[in-house]
Amino acid sequence: MAVSMSDVKKLREMTGAGMLDCKKALEEAGGDIEKAKEILRVKGLAKAEKKAGRETKEGIVRVKVTEDRKKGALIELNCETDFVARNEEFQKLADRILEHILSVGENANREGDGSHILPQRLTPEGKTVEELIKEAIARIGENIRLTRYCRYDTDSYLHSYVHGGGRIGVLIEFSAPELNDRVLRLVQDVAMQIAAMRPEFVSVESVPQEVLEREKRILKEQARQEGKPEHILEKIVEGKLRKFYQEKVLLEQPFIKEDKKTVGQVIRESGTGVEVKRFCRFELGGI
Repeated sequence: MAVSMSDVKKLREMTGAGMLDCKKALEEAGGDIEKAKEILRVKGLAKAEKKAGRETKEGIVRVKVTEDRKKGALIELNCETDFVARNEEFQKLADRILEHILSVGENANREGDGSHILPQRLTPEGKTVEELIKEAIARIGENIRLTRYCRYDTDSYLHSYVHGGGRIGVLIEFSAPELNDRVLRLVQDVAMQIAAMRPEFVSVESVPQEVLEREKRILKEQARQEGKPEHILEKIVEGKLRKFYQEKVLLEQPFIKEDKKTVGQVIRESGTGVEVKRFCRFELGGI
């Protein structure tokens, strides 16, 4: 079937594969982008898996948690140059948007792109977030875009971490019998782990079934194409899934400060009673 050039370009941005390979994969998948991604992975053509809508612009990632650790928000605000990203007015704009997201009840436990936030009115100004950004664009002279946001609200606790002067931000929800220095040091280490190692899931149990099934399907087809006998494919997939967990699941990752132990082991052996419930990680550029 004929596929659109926009879909080919989108698939190329998501996978890093060549234009012709993307076109062929889309044709084989009947225009289904997710299936085309699988085809490229199986054939070993995808150079990297990137999130849809990846941005290559400059900007800043900002995160804030309230003093009682019950509310927190994370945003990515993009601009065109690093010079503007370091500009005080741009950074104040990011902080103002962050404060707004935290102050509005309807944003509780929501995340997404900026489209939900832009029409909201700021107080006491009365203007919308979109109007605030447009005014900043006029003054600064560069395009500015609220790319995404995440807000957590909890009866447990939240912790935030920023790395690289605002290039990576992490927001974690965790529970603990009490808050003390040992707990906060441990949670800070876990936040640094998330920033550095890019896990996607907290635990093996939290990996969605459809993600597991897709991964098994890809791994089995890769082994089949390598000429492995059919009767041992399941065993091969099992072994490769362990590697998948070590890469994608926070509690299964080797701990960055002591790589002979997993993050889960370190947390259990700390005796703090800490349990990581969820996390959100933004890296500048939509990663």
